[in-house]
Amino acid sequence: MKTFPVHIKNILVPHAGTLLGDKALSYAIKIAKLSGATVNILHSVEPIPGPPPLVLAKKQDSKLRKEMEQTAVRGVREEMQKRANYCKSKGINTNCIIVRGRPEDEILKYSKSHHIDLIIMAKRRKIPGIRGLLKLGSVSRKILEISDKPVLILE
Repeated sequence: MKTFPVHIKNILVPHAGTLLGDKALSYAIKIAKLSGATVNILHSVEPIPGPPPLVLAKKQDSKLRKEMEQTAVRGVREEMQKRANYCKSKGINTNCIIVRGRPEDEILKYSKSHHIDLIIMAKRRKIPGIRGLLKLGSVSRKILEISDKPVLILE
């Protein structure tokens, strides 16, 4: 069996539940097989904006947002767990992480606090060449610019 030339123990795959996220996960699985790394699948549930002021009482607004967020988290957890189970079926040690917050903030925070060696993510826009690099989505651009970890961005 071939081994990966760089020692990678932890791979972070930010996943929005899309086909492009699945493509990034596929690359992570390949690298994990070669390196023995753990794949960490992270999904960030963004804060749900409330209704305009004075539409609902503050208590009702808070309760409604909490219920909507819990429903969203449940659905996301099920989807991400399916992907984690798939990785495990391939013999890959996998963690499924659901967090609340802005994706770029949560990705950076998780990568620092969990000793991530490589971030693999997909960009949303499909523009070829240097123009494509200049037109990265806001999340992938921020991660690429701010992260002190290696970042692999797939089209």
